[in-house]
Amino acid sequence: MERRRSSISPRLRWLRVVAVLGLLVLAFTSDAQVSCHPNIFGGEDCTSPEAPSSSRPNIFGGYDTTFPDGSRSSSHPNIFGGEDTTTPNGTIESKPNVFGGKDYRLPSGERIESRPNIFGGQDFTQPDGHVVGCRPNIFGGEDCR
Repeated sequence: MERRRSSISPRLRWLRVVAVLGLLVLAFTSDAQVSCHPNIFGGEDCTSPEAPSSSRPNIFGGYDTTFPDGSRSSSHPNIFGGEDTTTPNGTIESKPNVFGGKDYRLPSGERIESRPNIFGGQDFTQPDGHVVGCRPNIFGGEDCR
């Protein structure tokens, strides 16, 4: 049985991950409910109960993202095959893991692990063990809960 590959580009998938992680970092104790879709700038627009975020590609091969509170982040590829995302709270570092997802180190030193799920999206396991599941939506983005 051949596995169906997502039509979403890896760069947009990474951007969605950064948006979800950013919202998790901003509202660590609340339930994350995020919905994203591509925008006309080559990035994504994401909505959540807190407020919307928006991103666009930057000259470093990553993305610049504006979060609900007006803060900004900037990402670029790192030597581990992941990306480093600089936020006002510090740097989020990522690298691929053996499960086909990524491991993220937050500015606080805590870790978030992602792995593919059966819905074609990713599950993010937070430091407290809570899992945020994401799946593709009809707009070409992902919904996360």
